[in-house]
Order: sequence, then C-alpha cells, then structure tokens
Amino acid sequence: MLDVIYPTSDQIFYVGRNEKKTVKDWNDIRQSALMLAEAANLLMAENRARDKDQWMKDAKLLWEAGNKAFVLAKAKDEAGMEALNAELYEACQSCHVHYRPGYRRRP
Repeated sequence: MLDVIYPTSDQIFYVGRNEKKTVKDWNDIRQSALMLAEAANLLMAENRARDKDQWMKDAKLLWEAGNKAFVLAKAKDEAGMEALNAELYEACQSCHVHYRPGYRRRP
C-alpha cells in the first residue's frame, strides 16, 4: 500500500496542481493510473485476497478507478481526472473502513 498504491493514487488525487502539463507529465500520470489498476489486480490474487467478499469488492472499486484514470490520462482529460477523485477516494475509504482497525472515515 505505502510503496505502490499511496504514491500512484496521490498523483491522480493531485492532478490539478500542475496546470501546464508536458507530454512527460501525462505519461507519468498514465503510468500511475495503470499501476493503480494493476495493484488492485494483485490485491485480488488468490494468495493475497483476505476474503472473497468485501475484499474483492473493495479491490474492484480500486481497479475501476485506476482503469478510468488510465483512459482519462490517455485522453489528457484533466477535468475528468479531477471528477474521478470522489470515486478513487471512495475506493480507498471503503477498504480502510473494512480492513484498517481503528480507522475512521472523515465526516
């Protein structure tokens, strides 16, 4: 989580910080989105899944957000990426609520 999901999700969460994106910036964002979706695939692998119910649902939410971010990054659609933040946030929050003991959702 800390080495892959956190840094790649941050690049998507904070996509609007740099208004003048270069081709390299968009390639980096696209790569982060792909890594995020692939991290979700890893979480769904039989040897990593904590259960076959909620864990898989939460991982699928992450995969869907990462996949959408990848498509939007390919299109260089910054507004779409910013609109995706709520969906990515929900994917993160859902997993944290279910699998991080003592975690509290922000009001």
